[in-house]
Amino acid sequence: MRIAFVGKGGAGKSTITTSFSLFLAKNTKKPVVVVDADLNIHAPELLGLGKLPFEKHLSHPETKKIIKRWLIGDNLISDLGAFRKTTPPTKKSNILKITNLELSPLLNFGLSKQNLTVFAVGTYQDNEIGASCYHNNLSIFESILNHLDDKDGYLIADMVAGVDSFAGTLHAQFDLICFVAEPTKKSVEVFKNYESLAQKAGVSDVLIAIGNKIRETDDEKFLKNEIPTSIFLGSFLDDPHIREVDRIEEKIVFDKLHPVNQQLLKSIFERLDSLPDLRNSRLNKIYDLHKKYVAQPFVKERYGDLNDQIDPDFKFE
Repeated sequence: MRIAFVGKGGAGKSTITTSFSLFLAKNTKKPVVVVDADLNIHAPELLGLGKLPFEKHLSHPETKKIIKRWLIGDNLISDLGAFRKTTPPTKKSNILKITNLELSPLLNFGLSKQNLTVFAVGTYQDNEIGASCYHNNLSIFESILNHLDDKDGYLIADMVAGVDSFAGTLHAQFDLICFVAEPTKKSVEVFKNYESLAQKAGVSDVLIAIGNKIRETDDEKFLKNEIPTSIFLGSFLDDPHIREVDRIEEKIVFDKLHPVNQQLLKSIFERLDSLPDLRNSRLNKIYDLHKKYVAQPFVKERYGDLNDQIDPDFKFE
């Protein structure tokens, strides 16, 4: 199963992502994979696993090459540039199985403890200032998601801020999208924009929302008045343990979270775990986005027609 935590910058996506990941690691025996896809990388340290060096970032040039070459498998793609962010899996591809990532090179670029592994997409480096776009960094994460078989495990993404996930395929890659909303007008405006785009993209049915940093009843009342009841799942209270973590930069400890917050995390898990297996139905959205992406002149002029990268007979087992 896959879940992404989205929201306005500073809303607390990393806190919720980390706390939910710790809940899963504690309460399930299944592998839990966390991907920090935000420009500001916090998840590895909040999980108590330390910092991921630049050479282990998924968007590091050499790392991208290694992962792409492995994913291509036996497909006739000699030019790595022709392996686009939308390139879907085929029967000749290597598939990343969440239950045995050690059979792929991906595990070399993460940090692990027991059944929990964390990766970071990466952030800007000195040579990229003024010459790069973060969406280019995200492309390798899209490729990984396209080729990931998440049966019998969980992938949790701390997503880019705002509505940036609609710039590629990221909005269509998850079983559940959880919008983290602060009790502020600006946060609600971002939610309404996200909800509108989700409806247009055909993914509004997987969108839920939770409140964060809730200090008083008026905070939750404000969010309930602004966010549809069918979407609003509950609130994460302003937590003394989280404030302590922020002050001294230590890891989050699940058992130290407020009991109400632990219960909300359980509610998110129950919603996620009740969903049907969407691995193969999700492929249809990826195929449509691939056709749209490769139809752009700059792709066609450089690499020709890449529609033949679609294998309609491919199915996740």
